[in-house]
Amino acid sequence: MTRLALLGSPVDGALSPVLHRAAYAAMGLPWTYHAIECRSQDLPRFLGTLDGSWRDFSLAMPLKRTVVPLLDEASEVVSRIGAANTIVVTPAADSSERTLTCRGWCRCCARQG
Repeated sequence: MTRLALLGSPVDGALSPVLHRAAYAAMGLPWTYHAIECRSQDLPRFLGTLDGSWRDFSLAMPLKRTVVPLLDEASEVVSRIGAANTIVVTPAADSSERTLTCRGWCRCCARQG
């Protein structure tokens, strides 16, 4: 099963998991979405433990900035603004950035489904 998540602190009241799971179910995608408590100082260790089941992560502040030096690849926009909204885990379990708007996210899901 493909896993996706919101990373940040605090995330216990986040609605993202409910919204994402509903969207995935409506599209028939066998994906799960979690809210994972992760502080800036814990991010490098967390990213180092990922297995092949992880697809991507939405980031809450301040992780949007914390993640940039940890990325294997970053777009010019991310490099210029120094922040990333979403990181995508490649099949090799390396992390790279992809900034997705709502339209881009929907296209990405449609291509997968």
